[in-house]
Amino acid sequence: MEWQPIILATVGSLTLLSPSKSLETQAPQEIQLAQNSPVELVEAAYPNRIEIAVNISAHEDLKIAQDMTIAKGQIISDRIPEKERLQAQKKQLELSLERVLSASITPPPKPRPVPAVAPLPPISYLEHEAAIKRANITIALSQEEITIKEQEITELSQIPDLDPIILEHEQAKLKQLQLNHQIAANELELAQGKLQTAKQQREYQEYQASITAARRVEEENQAKAFYQRQIAEYNEKIAAKEIQVTQLQEKLNDIQSQIENLQIVSPYAGTVRNIEFLGQSEDGSIAVKILLLVKDS
Repeated sequence: MEWQPIILATVGSLTLLSPSKSLETQAPQEIQLAQNSPVELVEAAYPNRIEIAVNISAHEDLKIAQDMTIAKGQIISDRIPEKERLQAQKKQLELSLERVLSASITPPPKPRPVPAVAPLPPISYLEHEAAIKRANITIALSQEEITIKEQEITELSQIPDLDPIILEHEQAKLKQLQLNHQIAANELELAQGKLQTAKQQREYQEYQASITAARRVEEENQAKAFYQRQIAEYNEKIAAKEIQVTQLQEKLNDIQSQIENLQIVSPYAGTVRNIEFLGQSEDGSIAVKILLLVKDS
């Protein structure tokens, strides 16, 4: 088997060593990396070796041993406890996201139209005016009869030797005419009073109708204002839901990225020559450097 020249690249916590540029006769093998992976190329003194730097939470996370032959793509380290913890968090976030997405936000119903005020029926005072006219005519005729009767009595009182019974009879007629005149006057006053009362009642009805119309306008304005407040609250709820969904989705993406970075696989087939534990970092993880001897299969 030939020793395979390689390059040094840093992918997440994975470090690869490359051959020296002085080996011009050997073509370096290309390493396929994800488009969003930061890569740094440097020279190395050993053309057939790579160093792989990984971080683990416990020794059990390391899935290889010294002098072990591994295949390309074989798992080098897998932080299973942390992965399980993150997967549990992911499950909770997925449930929260599902709950938020399924929550229904109902738009407020449009306000019902305020019932219109029925117009007042047309008013007519013809009946009262006719009664007043009749009463005036009756009074005028009665007054004329009284005047005539008074003249007759005056003429009769000047006749000598007139039977007193005749004069008394005519005076009784005059009293009856005067009584009829008084009754007609009373009827006129009553008709005028009825007309005035009808007009006052109409004015009161028109006043009440104007108050009712103003109340309807106020009720309609209040309903519109309340609806606008409900629309504003509805839009706020929609915006808050969208923000919450975005935040949950970002957290899910971040946790998924963390889960994917917890498992490191070998980019080449080869033999593990050395495993060096470099120490524990501030976050509690253990830094490990793995020396892999790469061979061309």
